Amino acid sequence: MDTVGAAGAHVSCAIRNRLYVDGKLVGSDLPLAELASHRSQENALIWVDLLAPSATDIALMAPLIGGEVALHHLAIESVLSGRQRPRLVRFRDHSLLHCRAVRYDTATDHLEGTDLSIFVLARALITIRGDDRFALGPVLEEWDDNVDLVTHGVGFLLHTVLDAVVDGFFEVIDTLDDRIQTLEDDLLLGAGPKNAVQLRSFVLRKAVAHLGRAVLPMNEAFSALLRQGSHVVAGDLVPYYQDVYDHTLRATERIDGMRDTIESILATHLAMQGNSLNETMKKLTAWAAIIAIPTGVTGYFGQNVPFPGFGNPSGFWFSLALLLGLGFGLYWSFKRRDWL
Repeated sequence: MDTVGAAGAHVSCAIRNRLYVDGKLVGSDLPLAELASHRSQENALIWVDLLAPSATDIALMAPLIGGEVALHHLAIESVLSGRQRPRLVRFRDHSLLHCRAVRYDTATDHLEGTDLSIFVLARALITIRGDDRFALGPVLEEWDDNVDLVTHGVGFLLHTVLDAVVDGFFEVIDTLDDRIQTLEDDLLLGAGPKNAVQLRSFVLRKAVAHLGRAVLPMNEAFSALLRQGSHVVAGDLVPYYQDVYDHTLRATERIDGMRDTIESILATHLAMQGNSLNETMKKLTAWAAIIAIPTGVTGYFGQNVPFPGFGNPSGFWFSLALLLGLGFGLYWSFKRRDWL
């Protein structure tokens, strides 16, 4: 998608936008020049989304921001660098929120993430996505279903985006939780190859660790948003942000629980392997003892001294009876102790 900017330049990345005036949607996916013409209106609210933009694309957003505000060069650098730690950074005239939307690919057992950077201004919200795996459909539907809240301005738009991100956290957590439950069942039932449980435990532990790096820092970001003087969250929107913040805390607790469960599975798997090895060693020891008996008998009667009845058939049968009697006696003793 190639969109002409306000100064006649071209935005090379995919771009979407909306314009609200007095809390009502008056246009979407407008040319940037037309969108910028409403920037000076006190009752106008602008949202712009850029998909994997370049530095030039971000610079072309200047007419939408206003001449009195300039995006800080450090903020632009951090957006373009990608894979930033989720956090809220405040500048003089605007704020920048980094977060990470996640989804779990069940086909490959791989956690996928989308870097999301959000510029928060007085009457404009600019979202920058690293890729299109974070869908905008649910966000736009939420805005359409709650048009009465659009009058709260940028704070409402930002809340909806963050709510969609946190909902994605719980979708991944539920998927991982189901896989951990299945892994526990396979461990107890002994299903699958011997090393399958251990390998799947490592895969799940890696996914949980990656998820934690996306979720845990969001607690600090929400605390900064809810802090007095943030100029982002209006009084009427505080309960909405507090609700999303509580969800993030709950997601953190569930991630900690999944970590403990996976560690418990690995410890149980190793303990079961140790018990299996002990059983094998007991059996090997028992059979070694059984084999030692006839070796000792035949060695004693056949190699050391002539045994009673040496040279007679009765001596042979006596030694054979002694060999079998001691062997079966030892076998019965081990069997009774459940060593065999």
